[in-house]
Amino acid sequence: MNQYAQPAPSVVPVSGFVRPPFEPLADVFARVVAAQGQGGAALAVYRDGRPVVDLVGGDYRTDSLQLVFSISKAITAVAAAMAHDDGLIDLDAPLADYWPAFRRPATAAVTGRMVLSHRSGLAAVDQKLTLEDLLAGRDEQAVERQEPYWEPGTRHGYHAFTFGTLLNGAFRRAVGRSVGEFVAERVAPKLGLDLWIGTPAEQLGRVERIRHEPTMLTPGRARFLAQSAIPAGSTGQLAQTMDLFNRVEVARSDWPSTSGVAGARDLAKLLYATLDTVDGVRLISAASRDRMRDSRSRGTDMVLGVDTHFGSGVQLAFPQLPFLGPRSYGHEAAGGSAAFADDEFGVAVGFTTNVFPSMAGAGAAFLTLLPTIRHCLTSV
Repeated sequence: MNQYAQPAPSVVPVSGFVRPPFEPLADVFARVVAAQGQGGAALAVYRDGRPVVDLVGGDYRTDSLQLVFSISKAITAVAAAMAHDDGLIDLDAPLADYWPAFRRPATAAVTGRMVLSHRSGLAAVDQKLTLEDLLAGRDEQAVERQEPYWEPGTRHGYHAFTFGTLLNGAFRRAVGRSVGEFVAERVAPKLGLDLWIGTPAEQLGRVERIRHEPTMLTPGRARFLAQSAIPAGSTGQLAQTMDLFNRVEVARSDWPSTSGVAGARDLAKLLYATLDTVDGVRLISAASRDRMRDSRSRGTDMVLGVDTHFGSGVQLAFPQLPFLGPRSYGHEAAGGSAAFADDEFGVAVGFTTNVFPSMAGAGAAFLTLLPTIRHCLTSV
């Protein structure tokens, strides 16, 4: 193991360790953090059941945590696969089996798997919802009344917020606890993860504040946030300021689509445990891992209007987000963080940052790291 400390005076400090053959990542990561111009970042890689890269830079501390936006969906996907493996919920059964409000003609066929793959048609709600409505759980009542935007199972469109509303409702009724409670009780403790959907009050001091350029929220960016971060009806009110995402209530909330909080090493370890054993634990069966990674939705997204590619609760590789290749699965986030696993290379990667990028989804910082990660894996 090589301890890494930035060798020359630079605009940002970087520390941590890298193991062979990942030494080149240290300098690339240092340049990435410097290029952000502010804030901090962390990078972690797991391989062969152990951490091989653990780097932090900029203003980040070694124990920094980050709101990871839609990476929450990948965390939720792991929880759902575990519950399915344990017989607590059948993801291929209609939601109506657990949730009587969906026993109506328009939604009777909607399954948990359709929600995970963004195919349910319930991609948003028409009802205008305030932040207070969301914190009070009124999104669940709104989605119960919502008519699908397309026939369930026939098309796909990003379920930015309703992904979590629907799965949380199904979990409460089938499993007897919310997704966040399941993660806190059944997922994180198995691996000693600092990872939550609904962060405990005593951990909030570790959560890094999100930073952004003053000109970042352009009209185009506001439209993207309106489509990808919160329910459609509430976007005009909620997308006015990025400070929303620094509010304590957001980190404390149990929103499986959006409010996950974790460190880079926790994300990498979580996803590695879907590939193989780590610390004696494998979180999901090989069959559930394959179902998660199988391509289920690909092509023009009915919500975002661009090509997207999804498995069950995870993004799969496509040109704008190549990961390491066709065997990768994970999720990018509106805030620039990303996490994924790849069963061809046998690795899992977590990257967090508190600098909100100007582009949609994973920013240049994460995308810059991918070629070096691939080079390190293919050069030995």
